Amino acid sequence: MNRFHLAIGAALAGMLAFSAPSAADSIRLVNVSGYSVIDNQHMVLNGGPQNHYLVTLRNPCHGLRSGVEVGLSFPSTTTLYTPFLEYVYTRDDSRCFIETIEDVDSVEAARALIEERAAEEEGTE
Repeated sequence: MNRFHLAIGAALAGMLAFSAPSAADSIRLVNVSGYSVIDNQHMVLNGGPQNHYLVTLRNPCHGLRSGVEVGLSFPSTTTLYTPFLEYVYTRDDSRCFIETIEDVDSVEAARALIEERAAEEEGTE
């Protein structure tokens, strides 16, 4: 193998290592069996009585607010390394892409976190 191929291989390996998510960037979802819609951009996935996950969508999702039928692009128990590739889909077949998923203590804690972030955002404008 010549030096050019070695240099290309080393560069590609470096790019992959740099772009690979770390364990801190992953989230483990356990037994997701229900959800609570907060607004058209946030919902909480419920994984039993102790596991709650706040899902923030990239953009408002018009079919989410009614919350009648919502599906997920991932299984009920999984580890997500790149949640931004996943989506929520609604009854009208809209795909609403996920921005973040994070652990929260409860639906009430999720609501408080959303309100806190909105207040911070208003303060910076």
